[in-house]
Amino acid sequence: MNCDDYLSMLSTLPVEEMGVGRAREHAVGCRDCDRVTRVVVERERSMQLAFGTLHSFVPAEQIAARALNASRRHMVALWYRIGLGVALVSSGVYFVQSRNAPALPAVPTEREMFPLRCISSEAAAELLRPFLGKSGTLSIHPNSRIGIIEVEAPVPQMAKARQVLERFDNPAQSDCAEPVIVPKTR
Repeated sequence: MNCDDYLSMLSTLPVEEMGVGRAREHAVGCRDCDRVTRVVVERERSMQLAFGTLHSFVPAEQIAARALNASRRHMVALWYRIGLGVALVSSGVYFVQSRNAPALPAVPTEREMFPLRCISSEAAAELLRPFLGKSGTLSIHPNSRIGIIEVEAPVPQMAKARQVLERFDNPAQSDCAEPVIVPKTR
């Protein structure tokens, strides 16, 4: 064994293991390696004494409680990460499936023009808007001599629009009927 091998062993092994076998024989015969070994042993002993006399200002119970809290926080953070990962994956899967899903069939719509007899175009539009919702459209033709409203909507909503207009734009049921002037007879 040479000095390089001995110093390599001294840097990696505990000092107690250096006191037996070929390493011990080399240290006894080599004055430089023996001096380095004594220095390392003395430094270890002084370090053990220094650490043995150290006392913490924080009680062990508080240190343990802090360690448990930190461990719990790490566990909660892990569950949050897992939840966010699941949400990310599910939204990605939803996006891919929605892109590959077949398109919904178009809802059949109807378009009809209603000549108004009793009420104005604006009044008819106000009556029909709640029944049509967002899927229907209304067009008012204000420049025509008689009031006309054009409605485009899905078939069931168009039937409701017809019923509403029949009810409110009917001269027989409302006060808008033109008075009949009967000539006076003498």
